[in-house]
Amino acid sequence: MEGRHGRRERTRGVSAYVTAAVRHQLAMDGLAEIVAAYEAEHEPLSEAEVQAAQSELFGDAPASYASNDSAA
Repeated sequence: MEGRHGRRERTRGVSAYVTAAVRHQLAMDGLAEIVAAYEAEHEPLSEAEVQAAQSELFGDAPASYASNDSAA
């Protein structure tokens, strides 16, 4: 049987996970706004520029993960 402390620690872990996920999404939304403003003033970013930015931001993360976050 799990005691109170185990449940509290798990809840705190989930809360921290959700907080990190929300912060990450807000950061990605902010990046999407920056890109949109840049592209409105200049030309759209090339695929090479997008891939370079994804590599810098996400390292070796799969492209599908990175592109899902930036699709706003």
